[in-house]
Amino acid sequence: MKIILLHWRGFIVVGLLVIIYGCVSAQETRQPVKAQNTEPQITTQINQDPYQKAVVPLTTRQCGQCHFSIFEKIRNNGGKHKINCRDCHATFHSLRPGMTWSDVLPKCANCHAEEHGPAFKECLTCHSDPHAPIKSLTNLEILAKGCNTCHVDQDKEIKQYESAHAEMSCSECHHTQHGYRPNCNECHTEPHTEFVDNSSCMICHPAHSPREINFPTTTENRVCSGCHDEINRTFTAGTKKHASLQCIFCHSERHGFIPDCRECHGVPHTKTMMSRFNNNCTSCHGDPHTLTLAE
Repeated sequence: MKIILLHWRGFIVVGLLVIIYGCVSAQETRQPVKAQNTEPQITTQINQDPYQKAVVPLTTRQCGQCHFSIFEKIRNNGGKHKINCRDCHATFHSLRPGMTWSDVLPKCANCHAEEHGPAFKECLTCHSDPHAPIKSLTNLEILAKGCNTCHVDQDKEIKQYESAHAEMSCSECHHTQHGYRPNCNECHTEPHTEFVDNSSCMICHPAHSPREINFPTTTENRVCSGCHDEINRTFTAGTKKHASLQCIFCHSERHGFIPDCRECHGVPHTKTMMSRFNNNCTSCHGDPHTLTLAE
């Protein structure tokens, strides 16, 4: 009986040793797992005193974060004012009790001085929005009073040459806003040639002296025929050498110019013969557009 108990004790001891050894081996082969740090990273900035740092001026983009509508207006229509905000607003957010809005705004004269002379010192009277200085030139009642101050050459030209344009105010053509140029067919709905664009009209008719008609050497006969249709039909039906010419060949220099035949033909007949007809070629050769000899 004692022998049997000793054997059982031995089995139990051996079993316990096997179990302990297996646990230890498993611990050694298992990869260690790193603990994840879920705590937020603490930077040194929290410990820094913000009042010990220099205040850096705002950038234009930072200004635009609050003043977006103004930022957008300058971006799209700022023209030469499309500059950094602080170029004008050297001191920003300075409005406080005891100060007026005009005290805070930068002065136009800081950059522009008297841009249009001493008669126009109040820039915002015409340029109502400094963030869109040209686009805001829309108050035509005010602008019309000073057109001739800035546009001296145009004012002199339209007064020098009589025309229907000279009887109109500037704003009747240049309506809507400053710089607006109407198409000629806004008023001239039936021009003598098919309307293409203003430049084609102004080849002959300068806008401020429309009756001072000047032709370039490239002017085609169809342009003249718009007003001189009957003459053009007679001319194109002719069989003489004149019918092969462009109108501008004879009627050069200015509208209505009639050349002396001798400028091209010299003196084709004797002086005696020419004197009998007072040097008037058409006495015999008739209409210069057809050159039909008179009976």
